[in-house]
Amino acid sequence: MSKKAIYLPIIIAIVFGALLLGTISSCSMPATTGVFGDRIGLLYIEGVIMSGSGDTSLFNPTGGVTSDHIVEVVNQAIDDTGIKALVVRINSPGGSAAASQEIYAAFKKFSDTGRPVIVSMGDVAASGGYYIASIADEIYANPATLTGSIGVIFDLLNYEGLFNILGLSANTITAGEFKDIGSPTRPMTDEERQMLQDMLNQVHQQFKDAVKEGRGFTDQEINDIATGMIFNGEDALKLKLIDKLGGLNDAMDRAAELSGLPKGYTVDHLGKTGLLDQLMSDLGGVSAPNPGNNAIAGALGQVIGAQQNPFYKLWSVILLDPRVAGENAGIQY
Repeated sequence: MSKKAIYLPIIIAIVFGALLLGTISSCSMPATTGVFGDRIGLLYIEGVIMSGSGDTSLFNPTGGVTSDHIVEVVNQAIDDTGIKALVVRINSPGGSAAASQEIYAAFKKFSDTGRPVIVSMGDVAASGGYYIASIADEIYANPATLTGSIGVIFDLLNYEGLFNILGLSANTITAGEFKDIGSPTRPMTDEERQMLQDMLNQVHQQFKDAVKEGRGFTDQEINDIATGMIFNGEDALKLKLIDKLGGLNDAMDRAAELSGLPKGYTVDHLGKTGLLDQLMSDLGGVSAPNPGNNAIAGALGQVIGAQQNPFYKLWSVILLDPRVAGENAGIQY
């Protein structure tokens, strides 16, 4: 046997081991500039806000942020006395009302410990994105940031006309007068519409109450701006929806100032997910907690483009009830 045949497996094993160690060290550990000592916790919330833990893999990317993950990360930050302040970078158009309420409660729980919560808004922090920001001690936004949109939406699709064209009909059997409320195969009755409207009005009031608590608005002030309108950063400042114009660094500097940290403060990036975590999740091992930070899944999702595929959409319209399918299910902020 030649020397090449002997050494080749050894070389391959060494190279593979080096690559594996590199992957573990650079991807699976949280991206942080400091794990010990006093520091600022920096948490990113990017994409649609969704309930639950999510169901994300390399082959099933969702591209959003899940309430279970955020609540878990914030609870860990609460228990970590070395984290003296929490800076939340929000770039989200909103999403699930219930998930937004859970995240709001987690931020309030952190604030109740006496440590500051500072929000930095990116391109968009609207609807549910503003809901979760409103509890912060101070909110920073750029002049061109889009925020506000204090309103509620419940989206139902009706494809009765499509069924008529295709010669299809639905046979629905229910026990309970309103069990099939919002059915996509028949017109909505006036009574059903009023019932849903009353429910949305209640959830809208919950939104307004949360913003009132966080921002200290009067009833008149919150009613004037809670129309679903969006505002840029400059207008939001005039309306007291935010506190200051500035970027992420301004927000972190302010957090350090409020928490008594020196200018050379350490930043701990919270809740990051690495490549190894994602691979383990796909193989049935540990779960990858934050699909919003999964760049590989997101890239594959763009290539596959399932949500933009017209055949996928037609399949969803015909076979799935839109009340319970996809990211638009449920009441949305």
